[in-house]
Amino acid sequence: MDYPTREDIRSLCTEQSFERGVNYYHQDRVQELEVDGDEIRATVRGSSYYDVAIDIVDDTVQSHCNCPYDYTGDCKHIVAVLLAVDDRDTKRVNDTDPERNETVPETVDIESLVEQTTAEDLRAFLFDIIADDQDIRDRFVAFVGEDTGKTIYDYKQEIDRLFDDAVSRRRMVEHDTYIDFSQYTDLAETHRERGHVDTVTDIYRAISEAIRENLDRVDDSGGYYGRELERAIESYAETVAEQDLDHERKRPYIQYLCEEFVEADYGFASDYYDDALRTLCTTDEDLEYWLEQLDTHVSGVTLDAVLSGDPSSEADDRRDQSADSVDTSDGPARADEFTSHSERTDDVLYVSDFTDGPLRTDDFTGGTLDVEHLAVGTLKFEYFVGDAFEELRVDEQTTVEKHTASVEPTESGTADTNTSSSLEKRRLFSTYIYVLEELGDEDALSKLYEEIYLESDRFCKEYAQRLIDEGNESRAIEVIEDGIHTFRSPRNLRWLAADLYEDRDMDEYRDTLKQLFLDHTEWAAYDDLKAVCDDQDWQSIYEEFERYFERDDRKDLVSLYVHDDDLEKAFAELKDSADLSSVRRYRDPVATTAPVEYFELYRELLVPFAAGDTGRRHYREIADHLEEMQGLVPEARFKEFVDFLKDKHSNRPAFLDELEKAEF
Repeated sequence: MDYPTREDIRSLCTEQSFERGVNYYHQDRVQELEVDGDEIRATVRGSSYYDVAIDIVDDTVQSHCNCPYDYTGDCKHIVAVLLAVDDRDTKRVNDTDPERNETVPETVDIESLVEQTTAEDLRAFLFDIIADDQDIRDRFVAFVGEDTGKTIYDYKQEIDRLFDDAVSRRRMVEHDTYIDFSQYTDLAETHRERGHVDTVTDIYRAISEAIRENLDRVDDSGGYYGRELERAIESYAETVAEQDLDHERKRPYIQYLCEEFVEADYGFASDYYDDALRTLCTTDEDLEYWLEQLDTHVSGVTLDAVLSGDPSSEADDRRDQSADSVDTSDGPARADEFTSHSERTDDVLYVSDFTDGPLRTDDFTGGTLDVEHLAVGTLKFEYFVGDAFEELRVDEQTTVEKHTASVEPTESGTADTNTSSSLEKRRLFSTYIYVLEELGDEDALSKLYEEIYLESDRFCKEYAQRLIDEGNESRAIEVIEDGIHTFRSPRNLRWLAADLYEDRDMDEYRDTLKQLFLDHTEWAAYDDLKAVCDDQDWQSIYEEFERYFERDDRKDLVSLYVHDDDLEKAFAELKDSADLSSVRRYRDPVATTAPVEYFELYRELLVPFAAGDTGRRHYREIADHLEEMQGLVPEARFKEFVDFLKDKHSNRPAFLDELEKAEF
């Protein structure tokens, strides 16, 4: 089978695509290459992973790539795959050339060679290797049980040099550059086998600290350095734990891990240190010492006060502040008092969910993703939340900070470490709760929750549930109401309040269900509310909902009509709103009222949408819309519209290709 040569490949694309394809090929970005006669399939690693399919038909190259390339000729991904095939074919021919074949020697029996070599020759050979290779020298010293004489600082300097050597011209360790730490992990494991605990922990500590300190110049979008960091911290803890040390011997290791847990600049790193502490702290003494270490970093909540049961003026002050900051009118707000959403809707994210000041990566991701290092240019809202929310709204700042204790950095903490952020406080208090649960100290847990329940809606709900389990429902309601007035998205708290009010106060129950529906579009609350209202009351409430959504969010008004099977009103509202996404969303229930008219509405909105952007993702979205439109009108009418789109955008080969793939 004759595949395209390098010159053939150059003729299939622009010079720019060819050069970029050559770079991709030399960077080993072509993966999972499969060549079966005239069919070539591969995956190419670019800004994402792209699937390439190439067929050789009558010496003609027919290629397809699912990247967004929309210009002349083949894309760089196809070029890279064809170059890989050309190189593979050339190597295969050379390898089968009789003149190039050489006899492969049989496997050497190393064990026999060692036995045949004199001790003097082996010693000389070992000296030569040790003299030429520092890593092997260190491994040998560890193997025979001696100390290498290196400190944590020495190891960190060496690892820092690895980062220095790995940076690119833009002074970053690029996303496809992976520093090999095996020389240090192998050395640590050799010491570990010999029981040299302090040396092992020094090495793993050096690895973890060096990685953390260099993360600001690492593009770790693949998560490699995060995994290496986790591995080093985990190995540190496991090395100590397997020695079965008494508590006094474990104290320095617990203290170090706790300090790093509090001071870590990244949420995921704090989680790794938290996991390590849970591995290491196995006795009550360990856990109590862990609590003492945590207590040195927290003001407003002290371990002595929590464990002794002394009343906390901080908690009283916080409750007073809470009372001052919330609406003191009788009962919850009614729908007709609103002029706009005061809290959440399902498709909107509000700035006030977060701490004061600029939003950080961890505020969006909870520390799960280190997106600060993604090589994607300007970060977009969608990168954080996907399609879970349609927009980000800026509203008043949250009042949570007025009610919370604070976390103090240690003296060794860096000045720019924002240890007082709300997210880090919540992480620290979660650890407090874990330790107290492990100790089985229910009284201390309750006192701690009383101090911190306004730190987050999760703590608030957990505390309220504890109070309910203890039979103290009156205090539980107070805690829940505090949380509802404090947090900007109290959906879970309102559901818990509804459960408590259902058998205690029907008016409060109905009001709570109403707020769940208005602020969070909770249809279960809508149905529950309808079930406890008579026809006259329900008609009044329904009309109230209509007025509210007409004023505030007409998309929710469509949802209301569809939910109540009032499809004609829903269709009228869709025509007024002229929103393409809503027309697609409600196609199945609403189009049944007037399919042809629905098609014409869809057509009127899709034409400008199709012309408004380019790129394969956009074209696939158009194809998805066409699938929704198909079947609303006779096939001939539908085909006429598809042909119109093809003709209007005939200068976009990628658009025509996506429609063909969708079988239009």
